[in-house]
Amino acid sequence: MLGDTIYAIASPPGAAARGILRLSGPESRAAAGQVLVAPLPASRAAVESAVSLLGRTVPCLVLVMPGPRSFTGEDVVEIHLPGSPLLLDVLAGGWVGGVRLATPGEFTRRAFENGRIDLAEAEAVAQLIHAADEEETRFASGVLRGGLADVVSSMRGSIQDSLALIEAGLDFTRGETGAVPAERWRPALERARRECGHLMQGLPTTGIHGEILLLGAANAGKSSLANALAGRPMALVAQAPGTTRDVLEVEIAPGLRLLDGPGDLPDPAGVDRDAIGLRDRLTQRAAAVICVVDPTGPHLPKTDLPIVAHVFTKADLCPGEAPAGGSDGGDVPSFVVSSKTGAGLEELRAHLRKSVGGGPRGLTSRLHEVLAGVETLLAQALAGGGDGTAEELIAADLREALSGLDSIHGRSDPEEVLDRIFAGFCLGK
Repeated sequence: MLGDTIYAIASPPGAAARGILRLSGPESRAAAGQVLVAPLPASRAAVESAVSLLGRTVPCLVLVMPGPRSFTGEDVVEIHLPGSPLLLDVLAGGWVGGVRLATPGEFTRRAFENGRIDLAEAEAVAQLIHAADEEETRFASGVLRGGLADVVSSMRGSIQDSLALIEAGLDFTRGETGAVPAERWRPALERARRECGHLMQGLPTTGIHGEILLLGAANAGKSSLANALAGRPMALVAQAPGTTRDVLEVEIAPGLRLLDGPGDLPDPAGVDRDAIGLRDRLTQRAAAVICVVDPTGPHLPKTDLPIVAHVFTKADLCPGEAPAGGSDGGDVPSFVVSSKTGAGLEELRAHLRKSVGGGPRGLTSRLHEVLAGVETLLAQALAGGGDGTAEELIAADLREALSGLDSIHGRSDPEEVLDRIFAGFCLGK
């Protein structure tokens, strides 16, 4: 809620050399004053100070950033102190009224709501945080520096130039000046279409989007693999085959979700047959699969979905390379892992982050969708200018293309779309 004061620990969890607690809102300076040993200046400043915690005085650095010249557009105060989780937790719990814990992404959302950044730049913050490789990092940094805004602004100007000429002709009757010839407005539109194509080619590869199904024989180690990749026990694991009956969704990274369901059995009957049938119905939404194979009894599952990896489990029991026949002859990579010792998990996790996109909330995915629609509309308008299509229809296509470009920067996105985007952030961002 704009107008109140929020706080959050803005540094990564765990011990570190430096920890950061961030406040934003009209009461930021007053709230910080509750724990600092000296008052803060009203102007922009970096102040050496100290906080009184646990009966001790701990030195800290305080950054005072009055609004509107701050990231959020509000008064912002950051307290930098030794990165002890205990110190940060005590400091975060020391406020007396008027301050509340921020929701995920709320700092960045306030920056958007206050006009400090546009929607694409807000999403680029999240993409930069979760970047899986140098390509994604470079793209997100370019968006934050305004590169995307410059190209979209150029495209928008070209489309507006063409639309202005078309609508100028619509304002007059055939008996007066008539329609503006297509050769007058086509060049600007062709320029916009070229820019749209170049921008789409420059976007990072989005990979596969959606849930990824773990597919394999019963007791091949699918649930153990899901738990190991998630870093916490999410799925029930047991020695007996057929323990998993339902389909469980496990998020192993922002936007990267695994579906763990019943494994294949040679001759399923009764409840086992029903469980596998349920798995097949519920996992129709899966975008791809990971084939999980137990080297002690190799069974390569059959699927019509794209395969992102063959994973041979239980490397602690069967050390060595993947058994022969582990590939389908294509470019699907194989990984030998142990959910017990952690061997091979980081390599597999890195491959999944690179190969599997961040889902529909991802900036590049949204841009691909918007730009593809804009390119189609521009192509329709250009074709219409050569086959006698009514100028009113061409103008409607161009207005829709402009609306699509506006949505890139959040000028026309409904509230629920904003909620989905900012929900993917972490606290303190």
